Amino acid sequence: MPEQALGWGSAEIAEVLERRRFADLATTVAVPRGADVQLGAKVLIDRDGSVVGSLGNDELDRAVTADARAAMDERRSQIISYTVPSLAPDAILVFHEVLEPQPQLLVIGAGHIAVPLAHYGKTLGFEVVVIDDRDKYANRERFPDADRVIAADFGPTLAEFPLSQATYVVIITRAHTYDEESLRLILGKTAAYIGMIGSRRRVQTVLRTLAAEGYDEAMLRTIHAPIGLDIGSETPEEIALAIIAEVVTVRRGGTGVPLSQQVRRVAIEAAM
Repeated sequence: MPEQALGWGSAEIAEVLERRRFADLATTVAVPRGADVQLGAKVLIDRDGSVVGSLGNDELDRAVTADARAAMDERRSQIISYTVPSLAPDAILVFHEVLEPQPQLLVIGAGHIAVPLAHYGKTLGFEVVVIDDRDKYANRERFPDADRVIAADFGPTLAEFPLSQATYVVIITRAHTYDEESLRLILGKTAAYIGMIGSRRRVQTVLRTLAAEGYDEAMLRTIHAPIGLDIGSETPEEIALAIIAEVVTVRRGGTGVPLSQQVRRVAIEAAM
């Protein structure tokens, strides 16, 4: 837990982090003499808009809350200056500390690709959870790096699995029927990323089936399928690398475009 988060609102902050939610802890760090605002006052703004605490002034709270949402979107802690004439002639400085939960990689399917994928995910700091209905595949021996390995039917397990804003779902089961079942249970829930493996034909079949069942087309378009970046992968390890690369791209807001192309384009434009 961040150092500034200890003490005030610790129960609320612990709940935010435990539920893998994004939040912003705003603290006054510089207050002009005579201002009716306490130095060190704090307010906790959840990404869903809920607020705990106050800096002591409604106008200041509204301005800080608006900037908190932007800070969470950017995932960047920062100090912001606020001028509130009714409070003080000089600026009030507020430190926005973004509380970002540990990302979670949910791997549905424990086949050959899942093994290196779980390893890559753990190496990159994800909490890794692997689910498969076959204990021959879903076991600690095959996935020593995973935080949890669940050997149980996909349906009941996924129906009860708590997804969050920090959950990245990778569907790599052994058959498209299991992919469909998994996708039905995941769609409509909160998740940072949903990706599904398969050929273009297999993916189109699944998506058409779900569209015919009435699933929202805009929601279906958010699915990353076929999953992964195009790196020409062939082996399970290479496919897993392509998948985790796309997950990181989504998490960090990258483009997936080679840096050499970006630099070359800028250099050419500058020279013209």
